[in-house]
Amino acid sequence: MRFLRTTVLSLAVASLAAPALAADTTTFNVKIIITKACTITAAAATDVDFGSALSTATTPSNAQGTITAQCSALTPYTVALNAGANAGTANDVTTRRMKNTDVSVTANNFVGYQLYRDAAHTDVWGTTTGTNTAAGIGTGLAQTLNVYGQIANPSVNNAAAGNYQDTITATITY
Repeated sequence: MRFLRTTVLSLAVASLAAPALAADTTTFNVKIIITKACTITAAAATDVDFGSALSTATTPSNAQGTITAQCSALTPYTVALNAGANAGTANDVTTRRMKNTDVSVTANNFVGYQLYRDAAHTDVWGTTTGTNTAAGIGTGLAQTLNVYGQIANPSVNNAAAGNYQDTITATITY
C-alpha cells in the first residue's frame, strides 16, 4: 500500500510542472512624418566689411562675409541675395550700392560694390535660380556659405568722406 501512495503523488507533481500555455500576437506601426525645412540663421551671418579705403584708391577693395544655412538632410536648396536697399535699379544686382549714412551728405553719396559666390570675383550672387544663386543639399547641420565682396575701383565713385552701408536680404528656397 505504501507503494501506491508514492506513485499517485508522483503523477500529481508531474502534471503541475508542465502546464499548457497559450499565446497570441499582434503588430503595430511606429510612425512620424518629417517635413523638410531650411533656415538662414541671421545671428550666424557675418558682415562683408571693407574696412576703410582712400577716396583716390584705384586698386580693388575686397572683403568676405558668411551666411549660415541649415536644411533637413537631403533637402536641395538655393540661396539668393537681393540687390540691396540702395540699388540703382530695383532687383538689379549689377547696381549694388552702399549709401553714406551721414544725412547731411546729398551729393556723391554712393559707393558701388558687388557680391560674388567665388573668391575669384567672377560669379555674381543674385536672385535668379539656376543662374546666379548658390545651390546645395542639406545635411541637417549648419552649412556656411562664403560671400565675397569687391569694390572694383573706389576712386570711380568720387564718394564723399564718411561711413557707407547697404543692407542685403538673403533668401533660402527649398
